[in-house]
Amino acid sequence: MIVDNHARTTTSKVKSPRRHRGEPSSLVEKVRSRLQDLILSGEIAPGERLKELELAARFRVSRGPLREAIRALELTRLVTTLPNCGARVSCIDLQGVLELYDVRAGLARSAGRLFAVRATTVQISVLQKLHDRMCRAVNAAAATFYTANLRFHDLIFEFAGNTRLREIDQAVRKELQLFIRHGSLGDAQLRVSNAEHAAFLKAVRAGDAQEAGRILEQHVLNGRQRMLENLHQMKPCRRMKEGNE
Repeated sequence: MIVDNHARTTTSKVKSPRRHRGEPSSLVEKVRSRLQDLILSGEIAPGERLKELELAARFRVSRGPLREAIRALELTRLVTTLPNCGARVSCIDLQGVLELYDVRAGLARSAGRLFAVRATTVQISVLQKLHDRMCRAVNAAAATFYTANLRFHDLIFEFAGNTRLREIDQAVRKELQLFIRHGSLGDAQLRVSNAEHAAFLKAVRAGDAQEAGRILEQHVLNGRQRMLENLHQMKPCRRMKEGNE
């Protein structure tokens, strides 16, 4: 069912990491966010050790809040600590990635169904503009495509109106980013992906919640297959080993 009111967004309250010796929780959160950005962008690669002295100097903080930020990222599986080895960016093997795709597919089905039930004309228009941008970006601007694609999927979960569902999807997607990098798909695969987006929007406009959920779930599973077809382009992770380097 499509209504004409503007979308309402829900902001969830997330507990900040435990404070370290009176350090403001906002400082720990700022350090956590900056470190997470370095990890997700690939500047600090999977398997690479987090050098506390260098990072503390870079962020202009003491090692206390930095360690709290690292512990917070451990909870999201982006960082792993091993005895006598210190903290490193987590490595995910192929089996783990396939499991994450399965989880995302199930989440996508729920989000697609909920969005189709609650969609407004304004929300559909926003997604259509992003879809049009992605169509124009094929063969021309890969970075534009990937940015618009991330936003397209983000908004589906936002418009679905389920905060828990959105939070879980974001956590799963961040883990996947440790394995998958931008630019791994060819132009033909991007066109197929766009066609799947178009089919999803068509189902939403028709108010067919079950079909919208099914299409979005299959879209994620098809994305898993596209990832496997381009597996040779991905760099292997520096596996973590116990003991010093």
